[in-house]
Amino acid sequence: MARIKHIALVTDDPAKTAEFYKRFFGLTELYRKPDESGSKGVWLSDGYIYFAILKYGEPGVPKLGPGQASELRGIHHIGFQVEDQEATAKALAEANVQPVPIPPSGERQEGPVAGLNRAVNLKILGPDAVQIDVRSRGWDEAIGFAMQRYELTPVVAEQPE
Repeated sequence: MARIKHIALVTDDPAKTAEFYKRFFGLTELYRKPDESGSKGVWLSDGYIYFAILKYGEPGVPKLGPGQASELRGIHHIGFQVEDQEATAKALAEANVQPVPIPPSGERQEGPVAGLNRAVNLKILGPDAVQIDVRSRGWDEAIGFAMQRYELTPVVAEQPE
């Protein structure tokens, strides 16, 4: 079963937005880009979810909606971590699920987790042109680099006596 491991939102001021989530919800900052200002993005976590706050309009952050024409800010995409990315990619292709149209930017991420985040996201358009990232690794490693990482365990229902 796939698990939601990643949520991204777009905003005009990633550093200011990140401070809100850190202050009021206790999220931990993993890293920022660039390192000093976070003007292009700040990545946070609660120990389980990898939460990206991205600068609206940056390369690699396409607009939302059909035709990627929306000017809305807010949740940008959802990331699912799967056990077998190749099998998932094959199933999506067979179902004619379309990729997110992103022009190559050639931009390389720098910083302490750059090597951990070289895992390739499969970027697809779900229903209503919702952008979805699919990968099999990378988010857990980035979280574990900066803080304690948590695992979810199923709850076993108590049997009535």
